[in-house]
Amino acid sequence: MELQFNADPALLPHAVAGGVRFIFDAAPDTIRVALAGTFNCWAGDVCMLDRVSSTRWQTTLPVPAGRHLYKFVIDDRDWIPDPANPWISEDGQNNSCLTVDETGAVLMRQQNLSAAAPGPLHARSALASPDWLRDGVIYQLSVPAFGGDFDGVRAKLSYLSELGADVLWIMPFHPVGIQGRRGTLGDPYAVRDFDAIDQALGDAAALRALVDAAHARGMRVIMDWTLNRSSADHPFTRTHPHWYTRRADGSIYYAVPNRDYFAGFDFADRDLRRYLIANMREWITRFDFDGLRFDDSDITPCDFLDEIRADLSALRPDIALISQSYDEFHHLAACDLTYEGGTREMLRRCAHGEADNAAFARYWNESTYSFPRGARRMRWLEDKEQGRISTFLGQAAHRAAAAVLLAMDGVPHILMGQEFGEPTWTGWPVLFEPYQLDWNSFDADLYAHYQSLIALRRRHPTLRTGATTFLDGLPPGAIGFTRSDASEHLVVLANLSPATLTLPAELAQIKPLHASGWRAEDATLSTLAPHSWIIGRKKSGSN
Repeated sequence: MELQFNADPALLPHAVAGGVRFIFDAAPDTIRVALAGTFNCWAGDVCMLDRVSSTRWQTTLPVPAGRHLYKFVIDDRDWIPDPANPWISEDGQNNSCLTVDETGAVLMRQQNLSAAAPGPLHARSALASPDWLRDGVIYQLSVPAFGGDFDGVRAKLSYLSELGADVLWIMPFHPVGIQGRRGTLGDPYAVRDFDAIDQALGDAAALRALVDAAHARGMRVIMDWTLNRSSADHPFTRTHPHWYTRRADGSIYYAVPNRDYFAGFDFADRDLRRYLIANMREWITRFDFDGLRFDDSDITPCDFLDEIRADLSALRPDIALISQSYDEFHHLAACDLTYEGGTREMLRRCAHGEADNAAFARYWNESTYSFPRGARRMRWLEDKEQGRISTFLGQAAHRAAAAVLLAMDGVPHILMGQEFGEPTWTGWPVLFEPYQLDWNSFDADLYAHYQSLIALRRRHPTLRTGATTFLDGLPPGAIGFTRSDASEHLVVLANLSPATLTLPAELAQIKPLHASGWRAEDATLSTLAPHSWIIGRKKSGSN
C-alpha cells in the first residue's frame, strides 16, 4: 500500500552477513518474539528473535530473492506488522513487506516514485504477456456455486458472454481431502488426487465440453492450480513422503497455521517438481486449458515458477500464468499477472474520507514504478479471500468503484456474483459447505452497468493499453485520471462520496461515453452527483 510514514533506516529490515536482519522493539515484559512470513510459510514458532537489550529483539535470516510479507509474533499470541516498516501489503491482510534482490540487497519501497524517478527493478523488463490476457476481463467462478456442475456452467456461458467476460477462471475441481476436513465438503484447495475430477461435478467429457464451448464463444479458460501442497491424506504422503515438509520425527506437516488438513510440498525434491510439471502438461494437453492460476505462489520458490514457465511455454507459447502473489520477481521469467489489491483499499479510504485522489495517485505510482517495466497486475474489487465490495465500501459506492476498476490499467478481475450484487459470499470458506450463489438477489441495473463498462473497455483500446495520468485539484471523495494514447484521450472520474462535487473548470469540456450523475452547467462548470461517475473524452479532442 501507500507508504504510511517516514522510516528510520536503522530499524528497517536490512542486509547483513548471513541474510536479512529484522529488529523489533518490544515492551520490557515481553517473553518471546518470533518472525513469521512467506519465507517460512508463516510458521509462528520457528524463527525466534534474540533479546539484545531490555526492549530490543533481533534476528538474521537467509531470505530468497523476491517480495516477502511478514509479521512479528509476540508471546505466541499477537501477530502484528512491523511498527518500523511503513510498507503494508496490498492483500488486505495488514502484513509488512520487503523485497530482496538476487544479490541479497533489501529493496524497501520508496516514496515519490514516478516515471522520472522509478525504483531499481523498473529498469528490468517484465515477461511479455499474450495479447488475449492483456485485453481480457477475468471472471472467477466455483463450479458448484455458479452452475452446480460442469454442464450447469456450460449452460450459463451465454450469461458470461453477454456480460463481456472473456477469460474464465475455474476454481479447483479435484477430489477434496477427508482428513481434517472443515465443513461438510472441505476446502476445495485441499487436493486429494491431482489426476482426478470430483465426480459430483461431472466427468472428463463434461469438463472438455465446457472448455470447448467456452472456446467456441471466444473465451479463454484458466485452471486453478494448488501449487505448494496437497491434502493431508493424499496418497503421496504414504508413497512419496520425501516429497513433503517433515518434522524432526519424520511426520509430515504444512507450516501455515490453522491448515492441518494440508500437507506441504518440499520443492527441494527434483522428482516432485518433475511430477507436478508433467501433471500440468497433461491437464493442458487433455483439456486445452489456456493457462493456470497458482494458489499461494508467494510461498513457492521463484526458481520453480521459472521452470514451470519454461516448460509450459514450450508446450503452448501463448499460455498465461497468474500468480497469487505481489512479487515483483514473478514477472521476470515466470508469470504474466500478479495480484493488485491496493485499488480496493484505496477506494475504501477515499469513500470514507481517509484519503484523496492525490493519495491514490501516490499509491499507483509507488506500486507501478517499483515493479519491472511492463508488468501487468490483476486488479480486483473482490477475490476469494475477501467479502463483497458493497459491504466493504458501502453499497452506494459500488457502481462508481466498478467504473474505476474497468477503466484502469492492468487486467480486471470479477468474482462470481460481484456483477449482480450477490450478497451471501463472505470468502472461500463458504465453499466448505454446499453453496450456490443467490440468483434471486439479481440486480439487473448493476449487471447492465458492468456490461456497459466492459463493452466500453473493449471498444476503446486506450482503456486497455493507454498511459495513465492522475488528475490534480480534485475535491475529496473524487477519483480521477486520464487514459491516453495516440488515438484518443479519455477522462475517468468517480465520486465515492455522498455529496455532490464541483469539478475543476477544465473538466466541463468532456463528452460522455458512459456516465451517471454528471452535469455540465456551462463550458466552465460541471458537477458529479453522489456515488456517480463519468468516462468520456474532452469535446475538443473528439474523434
